[in-house]
Amino acid sequence: MLESMKEYTLLWAVLGISLLGCIFLWYLAMKSSQERTRRRNEEIARLTYERELREEFANPTQQLLIDTPPARLIEGLSSNVQTWLEAQPDMRAAFHALPEQKRWVYALGFLVQESREALSEFFRKNGDPLTTAAMEAVQMIIGGEFAEVFNQEFAAYDNDNEEVSLLDKEILLLDARFHALLLQFGENVLYAEIKEHILSNSIIFLVNIE
Repeated sequence: MLESMKEYTLLWAVLGISLLGCIFLWYLAMKSSQERTRRRNEEIARLTYERELREEFANPTQQLLIDTPPARLIEGLSSNVQTWLEAQPDMRAAFHALPEQKRWVYALGFLVQESREALSEFFRKNGDPLTTAAMEAVQMIIGGEFAEVFNQEFAAYDNDNEEVSLLDKEILLLDARFHALLLQFGENVLYAEIKEHILSNSIIFLVNIE
């Protein structure tokens, strides 16, 4: 009798462990499914947003340039440039063929987004001609200490400049200075300055790229 009870107890223990295992596997499957659904929804939302942005700025008007908030305006105009560049057989040559005002706005859009954590991230992810266009844009549109810090780090990452070689610690200090400037002035101020440049050269941005 005692032996039978032990067998039943063991059987129930095995069943209990099996049940817990099934529940755990079901939970993992459910979490995985939720994560896939979340990623799919995010991707659909991103693609929808980009499509609507391209359509909105396909034929920009003066009123659109005036009414659109700075960040979205820069993103929309940059999206137009990106779409055109991707259709060209030689993207580098095509980029150089753009009016400098369009190159500058396109480069600044990347710079503001990719330097939020560190300016060095922008240089690690990109190279010439984008970094060169960004340097010109920072000097011509933003200026001040932003341009000073940017130029120092640009020189450090410029493969053609053998005279400047900064240690990692020095680059981190420049990153910290640039980040402090972003916090001090805020992205909205930078975007507003870029929008002012766009409006001052609106005739260039109203002409579609051929």
